[in-house]
Amino acid sequence: MADFLTDNNLDFLCLTKTWHNHLDLFPLNQATPPGYSYLHQPRLTGRGGGVAFIHKQTLKTTPIPTPTVHSFEHISVKLPGPTPLVIVTIYRPPKPHPSFLSDFSELVTQLNTISSSVLLLGDFNFHIDNPTCKQASDLLDLLDTLNLTQHVHSPTHSHGHTLDLVCSTGISILHLSTTNLYISDHLAVTFSIDPPPPSASQ
Repeated sequence: MADFLTDNNLDFLCLTKTWHNHLDLFPLNQATPPGYSYLHQPRLTGRGGGVAFIHKQTLKTTPIPTPTVHSFEHISVKLPGPTPLVIVTIYRPPKPHPSFLSDFSELVTQLNTISSSVLLLGDFNFHIDNPTCKQASDLLDLLDTLNLTQHVHSPTHSHGHTLDLVCSTGISILHLSTTNLYISDHLAVTFSIDPPPPSASQ
């Protein structure tokens, strides 16, 4: 991950399923090259899960406190600017949870009170590419209701499905592509944003 960040001069990287805990940050330290820092949220109970946000130290990030929910894991940060940019990394476990859509809607509603520019991305574990998947259709309908645009339209998983999403409002997503890093059954999703993150190298 450290090489991927530096080779591509990424401003930030959102990670899901980090499998880390508060007592063992070695994997995150190894993934964070010089000149970068990270914020993280491990799964509080059980194994697996976990989300992290690795960013250039030139990006002045502020963690956003949000309520803990049981239907998905997330970490939220704010980047300053004339219009602050809110970035949320999300991991929804595969097992269905009846409150996911309402929890997600409440989170977005809260974030919209902070800024009109919001970027939500991560592993949603829905087959967005499958028009017969009701859960995926319900999520897409909710995104439309919340004025969020979903930008990933190609497979992001080795089984050929689109599980990893990039959703935004108030900013433009440009040059989106997927890359197989051969370290996961998921592909890496990269893109540019306009306007760019403040203080970031472009």
